[in-house]
Amino acid sequence: MIANYRVYDADAHVILAPAMWEDLPAKYVPRRPRPANLGDAGDMAAFDSGWLIEGRLEPHVFGPGSQPANTPRWVAEGHQRDNHTLVSPEGRLRDMDQMGIDVQFLFPSTLYARMTADPGLEAAMFRSYNRFMGRQCRVNSRRLKWAGLVPLREPQESIVALEEMIQRGASAAVVFGTAYDKMLSDPNFTPFWDEFARARLPLCVHMAASYPPFDNMVSNFLEAHALSMALPAQMAFVALVGQGMLDRYPDMKIGFMEFGAEWIFYMAGRIDHYLERDRFIQPPALSETLPKQFVRDYLKSGRVFMCGEMEDQLMQQEIELLGEDQLLFSSDYPHGEARDNAAATLIVRGDLADIQKRKILYDNPARFYGEP
Repeated sequence: MIANYRVYDADAHVILAPAMWEDLPAKYVPRRPRPANLGDAGDMAAFDSGWLIEGRLEPHVFGPGSQPANTPRWVAEGHQRDNHTLVSPEGRLRDMDQMGIDVQFLFPSTLYARMTADPGLEAAMFRSYNRFMGRQCRVNSRRLKWAGLVPLREPQESIVALEEMIQRGASAAVVFGTAYDKMLSDPNFTPFWDEFARARLPLCVHMAASYPPFDNMVSNFLEAHALSMALPAQMAFVALVGQGMLDRYPDMKIGFMEFGAEWIFYMAGRIDHYLERDRFIQPPALSETLPKQFVRDYLKSGRVFMCGEMEDQLMQQEIELLGEDQLLFSSDYPHGEARDNAAATLIVRGDLADIQKRKILYDNPARFYGEP
């Protein structure tokens, strides 16, 4: 609790750690990510280490596909490393107490979006991560909540992973804006979405540089934050809302995490501007998957949630577009990125009513994920 406000952190993280891969099948153990420290790295700022994954170093600073993310230094050094990785759930709980956070929802490192081009290894990595999270969050399952990774590119594995994550206590499923080079609406994924709809879990779409073709256009962190890590939100929105999935699955709830919320104005306006015209000029076979309503109607349905930034100057307009029950608070802990005092930033805002602040800080995340 902060200043008499309960706080449900809708998007925090666990940093990569070798303990996450202890359950890998034997054939994949030699291909696990390995921490690597670089020599002659004085001009690489804080990125003097990385994870060796399938012959690549991630994150990397120079060259195509540059992106910021968790380096092994975060694991090997620092007195809070076990708290950040959740190797010590008790330490994470102490951190939450110090920050005034009552409940924290935990997501994986964004590096999981691009661990490997091999769907089999990806599925094994995702399921090993889910088992790790199930074990660690069991220490206090009321305050430590987690989303299970879905290996969409292995259709049968994705269904087994869903069943397993539910058994192990996951409160949501997480995907990235694309499943590597596939849209989330790809027909091969339909069997999973059918099973997922029956499970009635919330779906979280998390920010990450998930779409490989962007790599050749991105060579620094600004381009990564503005393009390769941001645009997959719009690709996911087109796949999930623009392809009629909210019609096919009327109980599905979707949250967009760490993309900000301003982009929704463009996408809602753009799709609605063309929707009726596209329905008229396309062959009927192409129009079957188009949404039955306008995007603005889905946004008002209470099924689309957003983690915005707490200093967002357009928050009032976002509330008007979405409704005041759909914006979620997130700390992005332990990444920081000016979100260290995000709750306090929201609380002191003079342009929001007290009830709106309380909804964003606690009630809306609890409505999306479920009460602890």
